Amino acid sequence: MKKLITLAAVLALAALFTSCKTLKEIPEDKTSAQIIQMGQNYVSNSDYKSAELCYNTVIDRFGTDPSIYVEAKYELGRVYLASRKYDKAYDTFTEILSIYDAYASMLPGAYKKLCNISINQIPEVKLQEIKAKKAPVTE
Repeated sequence: MKKLITLAAVLALAALFTSCKTLKEIPEDKTSAQIIQMGQNYVSNSDYKSAELCYNTVIDRFGTDPSIYVEAKYELGRVYLASRKYDKAYDTFTEILSIYDAYASMLPGAYKKLCNISINQIPEVKLQEIKAKKAPVTE
């Protein structure tokens, strides 16, 4: 029985150390869809730093395609929201909404709606603070 408990403890520690390993680079041969999937896998393990690297890599490599840019940017905004970086999340979602104002016919419609939903998931107090900071100064 003691051996089973010891084995379980060792396996748990090994899993902890391997799951905490942050992604350093992404192979060049990966497609945007593969990298986005990698990012989503990291998010599900709460490894937001690795997920952020994935989404920024998609933007860097494939960002000239507006639909890929918006998808990766949305996923990045969700990472910011999950990691409570509300200013960055708000900026990311509002950037996407402004892109829709100019290029709506070229983009998948779902992300506009998802961005509005995500903005509403920012705690109201934080959202008011962010909007107050961004409001133009009137004299």
